[in-house]
Amino acid sequence: MNKALFGMAMMTAFGMASCANKPAQQQEEEAAPEAVATGNEIRINCMYKVDAKDLDKILKVSKELVAASQKDKGNIEYDIYQSQTDKTQLMIFETWQDQPSLDVHSAAPHFTRLVPQIANAAVGEMAIQSFTAKSEGDQIRINCMLKVAGENVTKALGLAQELVEASRKDGGNIDYDIYQSQTDPTHLMIFETWQDQPSLDTHSAAEHFTRIVPQLQEMAIGEMAIQIFKK
Repeated sequence: MNKALFGMAMMTAFGMASCANKPAQQQEEEAAPEAVATGNEIRINCMYKVDAKDLDKILKVSKELVAASQKDKGNIEYDIYQSQTDKTQLMIFETWQDQPSLDVHSAAPHFTRLVPQIANAAVGEMAIQSFTAKSEGDQIRINCMLKVAGENVTKALGLAQELVEASRKDGGNIDYDIYQSQTDPTHLMIFETWQDQPSLDTHSAAEHFTRIVPQLQEMAIGEMAIQIFKK
């Protein structure tokens, strides 16, 4: 994705609304006050792979962690996503108002009880990627978030998987995958990393991009939220 894409809203670093990707029911049930963007936000992508036999168990534990963590003070986003090209690949996707909020969360009983269970079941180490609004570098990480109607989920996933397969072959691509929220299956995320801006520009002009992305945009409820980070 790039900022020239069909007039979509560009969410640079952490410019998106606090509850943009939380289910409506969850928003109503949360006890914590709404976090306010300050410019000190911290985005964390925690990636882990589990054995297929442990998948259901770890998804259940991860969902419990999500439900509790969304109520923590200073939380902006917290959800569990599953790769749709490798169902054993999971991602905890979270944003915190600031470092003190993250520190309190990391010491919370639900964190210290549930995260070790996830870590112990992980195949290899959990890969934790942290980004802030001040991150700099040549590599570009993009999270493209979209919500679709329930009847369009299967079609959207099919198109996204076609986009993933083609985009992984583009020069300069480091990561490209499609993830689906496990608390709200209508929430999808295209998760991508590019070597540099020229690589991203070439990808954005590719036939598979210009053909498939507008179809996803048409199915999206509201605008696709594009978050860009440097690393």
